[in-house]
Order: sequence, then structure tokens, then C-alpha cells
Amino acid sequence: MKPALAVLATIWLLAGCDGYPTEDAALLDESAMSVAQLLQTLDGVGARPHLRARYRHALLPGCVLEVRADGDAPLRVPLDGVEITTRLTDEDAPDHEVLVYTRNQTRGDDAPAVVQQGGRWVDWVQTRSLLQQLQRRCAEADGLRSPSDSDPH
Repeated sequence: MKPALAVLATIWLLAGCDGYPTEDAALLDESAMSVAQLLQTLDGVGARPHLRARYRHALLPGCVLEVRADGDAPLRVPLDGVEITTRLTDEDAPDHEVLVYTRNQTRGDDAPAVVQQGGRWVDWVQTRSLLQQLQRRCAEADGLRSPSDSDPH
């Protein structure tokens, strides 16, 4: 009797399950995104409610990233030759930051530009990846510039 009851209980529990979704979430191929798509996706990540502020992004002439956080003055960081990294700020109550060290800064010695604070692991990893893709687009555009320094895009 007990095995039959266990089978019935299992069937009853499984009947309420929806199972796996019929469609997978679209995977983002950041390497195929345009600059506008990268910035739009960065803004989407920057609008997530568990970050310390809402972050908005723009790419200015000369591949200068502008990051605007609620209540703060805009931060402008040239993407040429920067190191984009992350930092865990509190191990007891994990908090994360996305950092940018400019070409002339040394990690550990100089204060980096903090371009995002708070959030979950997925937020700062995605932000770092998107910023690295923007940096690659800038490097590619620089490689395509004519000797007269005109922008191909």
C-alpha cells in the first residue's frame, strides 16, 4: 500500500509543475552587437534595482565612456588602453564594484574609476564584458582610421 501511495503522491506533486520553459531565453552575443546595442544593454544592466544607483552610459568622441549615476557628476573615462576589472568590497555582505584603471594607472597604487557599485555577480560580470566589447570597438575603429585621423564610422 505504501509504494502505491508514494507513487500517487509523486504524480500529484509533479502535476503542478510546469516543467522546463518551451523557449530558451535569447542569448546575447555581445561580440556581434553594435556600439548602440552595447550601450543600450549597459543601460539595461545599470537600471537593475539592486545596484546602488541607476547608471546610464554614452560613448563620446575619442572613445570616452561617460557614466552617469543618479545624483553624481558624470564620470568620463577614455577607453583606450584601460584595464577593466572587478572588486568584491565586503566579504561578509558581498558588494561588488566595476573598476577602470586608465593607461597610466597602476593597479593597487592608483585609485581607479568606479563605474558601477552594488548588484549581484551576474551584474558586474556582464558590465565588465560589455565595457570590454566597447573597448574592442574603439581599438578596431582606431585601426581603421586613415592617416588623416578621420573616423570610419
